[in-house]
Amino acid sequence: MLTIIGITAPIFLLILVGFVATRVGIIPQEALPGMSRFVLFLALPVLMFQKISQLDLGVLIDPQYLMVYSFSCLVSFVSVFCISRFLLNNSTSFSGLKGFGSACPNSAFIGLPVLLQYFAEDAPTQAFAMSLMVENIVLFPLAFALMETHGDTGIGPKKIVITVVGRLVRNPIIIAVFSGVFASLIGFQASGFLGRGMDLLAGAAAPVALVIIGGSLVGAAFSASFKDILMIASFKLLLQPLIALCLVIFVVPDMDLMLKLAVVIFSASPMLSIYPIVGGQYGKQAYCSGVLTVTTVLAFFSISLMLSLLSLIQ
Repeated sequence: MLTIIGITAPIFLLILVGFVATRVGIIPQEALPGMSRFVLFLALPVLMFQKISQLDLGVLIDPQYLMVYSFSCLVSFVSVFCISRFLLNNSTSFSGLKGFGSACPNSAFIGLPVLLQYFAEDAPTQAFAMSLMVENIVLFPLAFALMETHGDTGIGPKKIVITVVGRLVRNPIIIAVFSGVFASLIGFQASGFLGRGMDLLAGAAAPVALVIIGGSLVGAAFSASFKDILMIASFKLLLQPLIALCLVIFVVPDMDLMLKLAVVIFSASPMLSIYPIVGGQYGKQAYCSGVLTVTTVLAFFSISLMLSLLSLIQ
């Protein structure tokens, strides 16, 4: 247990540092968007480029990983959507927003730092790339198709395709993945001052991301009911990783061990940090902020639990 706490404690310590630093004004809240752009457009893409360019391209895409991650996300999404739509009588749009929060992990700002902390060395970062593919190609289109549905009119297939393609071609992490693939094909390896500079940038990705998470929790408004928070948090933090765990044990036992561990770690991550921004487009920013805050705090305990269950795989 002490080993598990040794992995999760530094992660959530940095989140706490970010919260306190923003709360007392050391980091102005106005600075958080700029810090987020630094991580998303510089530090994380460089980290991904470095890792992917050093990979054997034959292991970049693993169909079993994609199946497990997609299935666990979709079960959580569809379950929460159906409960909200047909039992709680929420609108299709609001139910889609709830499903989105229960299914889409914060793979960049929490999942990846936990992965790097757990493995220490030789972390399977191709798992991060595959997680991003599922999130951008499967979860985002499904979520926005439902959230844009009002009454009998909804978003058309053409707009869905345009939205998905637009997200992919503008996503700096996806661009970094393909750039890393190209670098691997031509045998390019950054060295000298360029390599050292990239190392410094890549090393900043995880700690700065965690500080941002903490800072973003300051001043979060609450309008979500207890039962909604409990439902979304339970599906996101417990059901989704447990489904992934069961699949890698019983359905794909021959899957690569490191990828088995990685898919559970990413599935156990709380919802993505832009959840309130997405909800704000539908008048639900305060609702999403409250759900995000509680879920992120509870994630310390749920991630610790899931990491302890990883012994069932090994």
